[in-house]
Amino acid sequence: MNSAIDWIPSGQGFGFDDLVFWQGQGDSAFSAVAAHIDTIVLGPHAGARFPAELQAFIDPSLTRRKQYDYSDVITGPLGRAWAAADPGVVFVECPHARVVLDPNRAPPIDAIANLRAFFDRLQRQRAGESIGFGGVDAIRPITFSGETVLRQPSSEAEWAALAAALAAARQQGHDAYRSACDEVVGMVLEKRPKNAELMVVGLHDTMNTKMRADGALVVERPVADRLPELVNFGNKGDARGEFVSEPLSLDAAAMRRVAAAWAQGFRLDAVAQATAITLNHPYPGGYEVGHYGAILSASQRPHVGAFQVEFLREALLGPAATAHQHLPGGDWPAVDEAHLKGVVSALVEAGRLLRA
Repeated sequence: MNSAIDWIPSGQGFGFDDLVFWQGQGDSAFSAVAAHIDTIVLGPHAGARFPAELQAFIDPSLTRRKQYDYSDVITGPLGRAWAAADPGVVFVECPHARVVLDPNRAPPIDAIANLRAFFDRLQRQRAGESIGFGGVDAIRPITFSGETVLRQPSSEAEWAALAAALAAARQQGHDAYRSACDEVVGMVLEKRPKNAELMVVGLHDTMNTKMRADGALVVERPVADRLPELVNFGNKGDARGEFVSEPLSLDAAAMRRVAAAWAQGFRLDAVAQATAITLNHPYPGGYEVGHYGAILSASQRPHVGAFQVEFLREALLGPAATAHQHLPGGDWPAVDEAHLKGVVSALVEAGRLLRA
């Protein structure tokens, strides 16, 4: 077993209280606080750990830094701290990395067929063909810098073994997470007053740099793919949150109101906001906000919707941890608790403004 990798013991499952976090969790059942929840935060990529069922298939050269960079690992501590600080927030965290099955992709009809297609496209891409992985990346076997995570099976027997390992892990992690999300959304809809505001927030982060072969996160993304200095909001719309070609997960006026409240919470003036916050660029929102946005819309309640938050990871890591990531290496820095506390305070203030 690769000792650099953060493993989940084989066979470990996760229950509701392992994945769902709210203020006063040790003292009150979620059913007792659900009526007061107005913000359901989902962390589909917060889990960075690999289930040990996959250890025979994980590339042995993978480092802890490559493993964590492949996920949105800082959103786990952020989501838990946000829920602990704000009684109106609940956070649901996926325990596994996206290598098992990505909760922010539409559930594939045949995950293994898609994985085979991914490897086929990867071979063509590495041969020089211009080709992407859209539609076949529910299981992503490489990092976003192109490093191997899952080795491609070399025989049908290996494919069968990998399929069995992924199925077992999926039930323990991905399926438990999706069940917890559905239970939280259902319970809050049941207990919350019919005319009260309710938002589902997909919590994500990424850096504006990818990883060099030596582990340094210094390779700049193309300009069109770069995040603003703080956060991108996605509601499936355009740069003002307005309709483009598919249903909005949150109406445009509400999306702009959220962005304005966050700007105030993070103490951004109009000039700073212009470079710190964007709507739907570069990310208009993934599967989860579309899925839960449709569920909220079908409830026929006012003041409901879903949006995706894509933080610039540097804004969550803080300057010291960011500088560390720019150096070669295979480790991952500890969470800067003081810096993260400041981010949480800004989020709590934004929530207060939205409720005013």
